[in-house]
Amino acid sequence: MYLSEESPTPELQELVVFILKSYAPKWFSIKTSKYFTEGPKLVYQSIQSSRYLPDDLRNILYPVIERNGFYAHPKHLMLAMIQDNTKHIRELGLRRFLKARQLDHIRTFMPPKLNFKAQDNSEIINWMACGLSSPQL
Repeated sequence: MYLSEESPTPELQELVVFILKSYAPKWFSIKTSKYFTEGPKLVYQSIQSSRYLPDDLRNILYPVIERNGFYAHPKHLMLAMIQDNTKHIRELGLRRFLKARQLDHIRTFMPPKLNFKAQDNSEIINWMACGLSSPQL
């Protein structure tokens, strides 16, 4: 479609750039990931790949990422952190896991508010503002 247009509209060009830089790489990453502990990394990749977009498109895309950010839930993040390659992140995940084990309350599953300025997948939520609960193991 893009090649068949003699002079493509700016909207079409923007759509093609979005597909090539954001949508297609994320789609392949999702299809090739085997473990649920890779979910928070995929959410972080979604946030990272959308940073190049103009503000008006980011304002449309961020609520969609947040609404579908189930893998950004603290229990998924804790399990992903325990599986991380970095020792510091693994230790941090274990401490958060043990702290959540000490809390005694009903588990609710609501997608958390995402931090779109995160520099790492362990920072995609505000740990102080979210309610911790122990992951089901």
